[in-house]
Amino acid sequence: MIKLHRAFSAGVSVWNCMLVVPVGYLGALTLIAATRRPSSLPAVAGVTRFALVVPAHNEEATISALLDSVCRLDYPAALVAVHVVADNCTDDTSGIVRRAGFEVHERTDARNPGKGPALNWLIIRLLDREESFDVVVFLDADTTVAPDFLAAIEPEFRAGARAVQGFYGVKDPCVSNAAALRYCALACRHHLRPLARNTIGGSCGLFGNGMAFTRDLVSDRRWSAHLVEDMEMQIELLVDGVIVYYQPMARLEAEMPNTLAASVSQNQRWELGRMQIIRRSLPRLVRQLFDPHQQHRIAKADAVLDMCVPPLSVLAGAIGASAGISTVLAAIHPTKRARRNAWTSGLLVVALAAHVLTALRLVGAPAKIYRELLQAPRMVVWKIALLARLVRRDDGAVSWRRTQRNAEQGT
Repeated sequence: MIKLHRAFSAGVSVWNCMLVVPVGYLGALTLIAATRRPSSLPAVAGVTRFALVVPAHNEEATISALLDSVCRLDYPAALVAVHVVADNCTDDTSGIVRRAGFEVHERTDARNPGKGPALNWLIIRLLDREESFDVVVFLDADTTVAPDFLAAIEPEFRAGARAVQGFYGVKDPCVSNAAALRYCALACRHHLRPLARNTIGGSCGLFGNGMAFTRDLVSDRRWSAHLVEDMEMQIELLVDGVIVYYQPMARLEAEMPNTLAASVSQNQRWELGRMQIIRRSLPRLVRQLFDPHQQHRIAKADAVLDMCVPPLSVLAGAIGASAGISTVLAAIHPTKRARRNAWTSGLLVVALAAHVLTALRLVGAPAKIYRELLQAPRMVVWKIALLARLVRRDDGAVSWRRTQRNAEQGT
């Protein structure tokens, strides 16, 4: 019995040592974000010409809300052009865009579907006809943008930025438990972490929506057909010395599935794509860390650490398991190692809880979101089961597929 206890205690010690790296990184980012002073925007009239690019595949249920929010932008209308690419659409997406007074570009290529190919097709089309713009902003069709979105990101480009990411949040987060928990995750992933990463000189990352790039960047680069083309682009930019800056006051919100079942394909695509990018990019970034001639080594070290952080729900499950096992072992036979494991696990729990709660405070989360955290264990079990299924699959087992909208499910 004692030997078994020692073996379990040793295993928990190793497990805790592995958890210290991602939790320690998140803890450091939490402290940095919590102590960062909020910035204000200079009151300067807009001079940058924006092209708002929207990839849309059968989005008749959601695109009107996006176009309405674009009409309310507090930015000179003469400097804003909207271009919607209706990609392999079989509904009335194109008609809705035209009736709203915006330009729609219809693309039909069933052999090469997906967001990346559609964006490449449209950007090439705009460049070929010498469309006048300084910055391209990519917006998903199920999104609404805040009136000051362009006014918030424009000073970043005037200051020399070449890539900027806005705050991408959740529309109607209190409508369901699934939406509320996604709100919590994005408060951490899309706000706290980018805020802190930029503060230390890192690249905040790209999140697929609310991304803005200078004309020269979109002219020289193409999106891939990868499952997470945004993450792939962010790594490629970093390798080439381009930092993505985060502007928290450039806010937009997108619809999230109201049930866990409806978000299965979306999560499978995100997580499998993320695993593929990490396997491909992590060795290259690590090698560049030891090359004295490389630029932005702090940003690359930060990117390496960010890749070591698993999905928040998985990290919570791992910490919870460690805390439970170490507490039981310390109660059965309170050896020095068992007590140390229990204390370490407890500190990991506190650090992760502080990370989530600080993120919610920073985004001004409503009280209901905090109450929905009581349902987080269900999300943890669901996410771990989803990842376990992915690990057993081949890389080609998950392909791009548009997530079904809530209106199409009657939710």
